[in-house]
Amino acid sequence: MSSKITFYKMEGAGNDFIVIDNRDHPFPDLDSSLIARLCQRRFGIGADGFILLDEASGADFSMRYWNADGRPAEMCGNGARCALMAARRLGLAEDEAEFRVGQRRYRGAVLPGSRALILMPSGRVIMEASRLAGELSMFDEAMLWVDAGVPHLVVSTPRLLEAIDLNREGRKLRNHPLFSPRGVNVNFIQPIEEGRLRARVYERGVEGETLACGTGAVACAMFAVKIWNWPAEVTVIYPGGELVVHIDHRQGETSLAGPVRLVYSGVIDPEQFA
Repeated sequence: MSSKITFYKMEGAGNDFIVIDNRDHPFPDLDSSLIARLCQRRFGIGADGFILLDEASGADFSMRYWNADGRPAEMCGNGARCALMAARRLGLAEDEAEFRVGQRRYRGAVLPGSRALILMPSGRVIMEASRLAGELSMFDEAMLWVDAGVPHLVVSTPRLLEAIDLNREGRKLRNHPLFSPRGVNVNFIQPIEEGRLRARVYERGVEGETLACGTGAVACAMFAVKIWNWPAEVTVIYPGGELVVHIDHRQGETSLAGPVRLVYSGVIDPEQFA
């Protein structure tokens, strides 16, 4: 293992990630404690998540993803969009690419204007709003529990989003026994007009609010289409930026598009984080 490892700091709508080209296996594999230290805001590089890019049989590349706490996650929508942009920069992919996350295959494209789009399998409803109302009777707001690659709870609220203590309320819902043992990501949403909504998200693994969430945007769009009967294209506006979701029921596919940016690159010495 080389003592120095090149990394790329990427962000997609305010979600930030450490991305490493792992084709020559420079990173100490499955070192979750090192990943957590690198993601720390004040003592490390600082990031919402950590991504390794590898070669993949039958695809342009594969992506492995860990949350900021060092635990692996099934998927990250904004992380995948950043991975796609990094892969093109590193020569792993062209403007259009196929890549793997675990056993699933995804497609994506780098778009003009520093944007990237990925195509994901359609999400599914885990628990309908009517049943959630009974299970979470202490909350009087409309909710939907969905799997958008990872589990999300979407909460429609009439309250001013900025006035919500998201870390307190999000943590309470994230750790509710109903969602045990995996827990759940929590999105609070408000409609602006048909096809556009505002959102804030509490992410498990980060254990706090993040500026955006790709799979969260898909979950919010699923709520809007199912509960509000909106059209299939929904713009989700997080504090970090706008994400556009299009749900194609006929193809069983959902697209997620939004901004992506390389913030900077650098070199780390893992021994400094021991």
